[in-house]
Amino acid sequence: MTDALIRPVNTYRRPAWNEAVSQALPAKLQVESTPLWVGRAPLIALLALLAALSLRLSNTAFIDEALYINAGHDYLTHWLTGDGVEAYGDSFSGVPFVYPVFAAVLDTLGGLVLVRAFSLLCVLAATIFVYRALADLGYRSEGMLAAAVFGLTGPVVIAGALATFDALVIAMLAGAFWTGVQKGAPSAVATGVLLGLVPVMKYTGAIFIPVILSVVFLTLPRWRAVLAGVVAAAISAAAWLAWSHQIAAGIAFTTSDRPALSPRSTGELVAWVALDIGILILIALAGGLLMARRGRGHAVLGLGLLGVGIALPAAQLILGEGFPFDKYMAYSALFLAPLAGYALAKLSRRTWKLLPVTVLLLTALLFGVSRSGAMYNSWVNIQPVLDVIEDEPRPGIYISSATDSLKYHLRDHPEITWETTFTLYPRGEEAIRVAVEDLRFESVILRSASTGAPDQDAGQAVLLQALRDSSFYELTATMPARKHSETDMWLVFTKKETE
Repeated sequence: MTDALIRPVNTYRRPAWNEAVSQALPAKLQVESTPLWVGRAPLIALLALLAALSLRLSNTAFIDEALYINAGHDYLTHWLTGDGVEAYGDSFSGVPFVYPVFAAVLDTLGGLVLVRAFSLLCVLAATIFVYRALADLGYRSEGMLAAAVFGLTGPVVIAGALATFDALVIAMLAGAFWTGVQKGAPSAVATGVLLGLVPVMKYTGAIFIPVILSVVFLTLPRWRAVLAGVVAAAISAAAWLAWSHQIAAGIAFTTSDRPALSPRSTGELVAWVALDIGILILIALAGGLLMARRGRGHAVLGLGLLGVGIALPAAQLILGEGFPFDKYMAYSALFLAPLAGYALAKLSRRTWKLLPVTVLLLTALLFGVSRSGAMYNSWVNIQPVLDVIEDEPRPGIYISSATDSLKYHLRDHPEITWETTFTLYPRGEEAIRVAVEDLRFESVILRSASTGAPDQDAGQAVLLQALRDSSFYELTATMPARKHSETDMWLVFTKKETE
């Protein structure tokens, strides 16, 4: 029993600040539930701050957002009309007709705003789950501080601003953490269901399952962990039996059998880790050491949280992959936050009490604001291109490196057919030149900046040269592709009209 995570419920006492604030309120507000709502005020303020940080980030559809929603619409059309659908399984890191179809339904009801709002709700829910899980274990202060460092992390803010599956997966993991520490068989089944669905949404999410189950195992009685594990395994197995071909192809393409799409040096990636979650890692390390002093079970749990917290960034460092690197930090934050909250709570009870904790939280907020802003400013803005095309839409085949985003925003123009440079360039230089010579494209939309992938840059250089050498294409528009950048420009080549 010494390694159990649950504290006796009667050890909790309402903090002095709660009593002071409650008594300072006007008499008409001092009712029986006043201390309860005063106690919730920090969490409510945190959620409002996180929502404000995410909502300040608004742009045209990011390539992943557009890809998922477009795919979802294609699947819905296929199911309703029987029309063919592209084989998306090889390019998705989750079952291609689960989240994308759900996102497409939301998009139909309320557009990109609604899909992004759902992501924000998921991130807010995850923050609440982190707090409630630790509070229900008796770690109220630790839970509030863990929720704070989680919600103030830049990648978490970004996850709440993007219409991708990451926010949903994070919410499911946090929800499984919360249900896992509740009593009874229903909560164990709920934990198993959530964990079983995680790898359906995101294949690599399977690496997080053992850590959540270890938390359930340590809360006692341990049969709950067995029940949750059996349910999770059953759901994952059923998904494999139903969609093994798509899942196998997706895992191979997105993890084990794929070159880096956006290669980055180790130094660059390490710098990103330091900026995104560096403070969180340091505090979590301290929390892990403090937990280890409480017994073997706590030490194993602390090690597991630390290990899974750095697993995805470590894998990306090994691959040298920069494209999804930042968003993976949000998963890291989820598992490092409980350790960081534990360390901060211990620190708040020492000589200077809340002063060092306040400084650390303000520092985390500073990095969260700056890093989420930097990631936002790196998004490509396609609005100038949309304005050019919608000003004079010409029927025909258009090709771009931002095809998914353009296709999403221009889906009301059925006269435009879209192709992507990512399928043209691998065909070789001769195929690229022939496509230009045959006047295949009505318009070609490229960025002047590097794509980050050498093979893509080489293909784009061939295409640009072919367009400039052709007497049938002309550069009709040049616009900035990103904020505060004078070198990253949109280049729009249009086929000349024949007399």
